[in-house]
Order: sequence, then structure tokens, then C-alpha cells
Amino acid sequence: MSEVRTALVGTDGTGKTTVLRRIRETREVGVVHAIRCHDDPHSPFAELSLALAGASAAADALGRVQLKVAVLYLQLCLYGPAERQAGAGRRILLADRHPLIDPLVYLPLFARLARDEEPGDDVQNWWRKQEPGAARAVRDWLRECSGGTDPWPLGTELLRLGTRSGPEIHHELGRRLGVTTPDAVLLLDLPVQEALRRIGERAGGSELHETVSFLSSTRQRYGEVLDWLGGAGAGREVVVRRIDCSGLSVDEVAGRVWEALEQL
Repeated sequence: MSEVRTALVGTDGTGKTTVLRRIRETREVGVVHAIRCHDDPHSPFAELSLALAGASAAADALGRVQLKVAVLYLQLCLYGPAERQAGAGRRILLADRHPLIDPLVYLPLFARLARDEEPGDDVQNWWRKQEPGAARAVRDWLRECSGGTDPWPLGTELLRLGTRSGPEIHHELGRRLGVTTPDAVLLLDLPVQEALRRIGERAGGSELHETVSFLSSTRQRYGEVLDWLGGAGAGREVVVRRIDCSGLSVDEVAGRVWEALEQL
């Protein structure tokens, strides 16, 4: 039986990572995390992923979208090798977000927030906010992924990509990252106020984009992107399912996700 690659997506606060963890505890599936490889304790990329998470938090603290987007790209560059490792010998591969879906949602929204401006001292401040050993790992990965060690031009370039059409963004990221569209996408849907309440209950503070306005735009944008994908916008048929998880427990949402996977 051929492998089924499925991406679980949705706004922050919908519980994607927790639901995937619960499914992994009870089912024989491969799981890959597009943004936070270190959520898989067995990932060979966990240490670098933790360093990138620190770099992302530093970008949030400075409030500079160019830095945030640059780090997001560096995180997504880990997806290809992580997917190959997680999917080896597995019939079902579940992804927590996907590098060819979530950027279609977030890049255009981040591009609207950005201004064409100089970084000032913020790049240097960004490096200083990171632990020295982690900063070295981030710098090395930045060089490998972009050919340089300055994140600002990378972030600026990606924000310009975010002003282009969805098909152009999809094609360019597929080329750069060496990944392909999944077979199916499951959207965990949650009202914005409920998502914000859940975000507020977790530790670690909020991220740059976790506001009512941004989450509302994100939710709307997910609908548009998935309508495009479900209509063979990516050049192939992609199965799209929406799962309403409002008021449901983790086990209930995990059950609905598994039912959708069985139907595939």
C-alpha cells in the first residue's frame, strides 16, 4: 500500500501539535513537524530546531517581521530531510503544518505588515538575544540555506515573494525546499476568540502574529488556500477536510482526525 502524506493545519491555538502527539501515542504513524522538529524527541535535527526556536523568539521580542520570516524559512528548510526520515516504512505520514501550505497563508499576511526599511541595530541585537552556541548553529544553517550570514536580505526577499500570486509562491517554495504537495490536508478550525484563549493558557508568551486581527485574517486565508488546493490549484488532486474542533477535547479531535485518515 502506498504512503499517504497528510498535513494538519490551522491557526495557532487549534492544538495541532497536541493532537498529533496523542495520535502518535496510540497509532502507528509517522509524524513530522514543519516548524518545530524538536517536538519529536527522536529527531536528529532537534538541537538545531531548538536554536531556531530561540532565534524566532528573539525576532518576536524585536518585533521585526523580516527577521521572523527569515527564521521561518530556516525552520522550513529542515522539513525535507525530516519528512524522509519520519516516513520511512510508514503507511501514514502526518505533518504538523506544511512548507507548501502554511507559507501561502502567512507570507502574504506578513508582507502586508512589513515596511521597506533598514534594520538599524536590530540584526545585531537579534544575534545578541540568542545564546552564543545556538547563535553559531543558526549562523551556520543560515549560510547553508541562503549563502550568507545576514538574515535581513533573506527576510526581505521572502516578503517580496509574499506579494506574488499563490501559485507563484507555491512553485518557488517547492523548488527551493525540494518538497511536494501532500496528498491530503486536514484543517483544524476554531473561532478566533477560543484560539486566543488557548494561546493565553500556554507557557512561553505570545508570538509576533498572535493578535485578534492577524488570527482572523489567517483563518480566512486558510479557507482561501484550501479552496485553491482542493480545486487542483497545485496541479494535482489534493483531498481537503475541515474539522470543527470548537469545544472538543484533545481525544475527541484526535478521533475525528483519525476518522478522516481512515476515509483516505
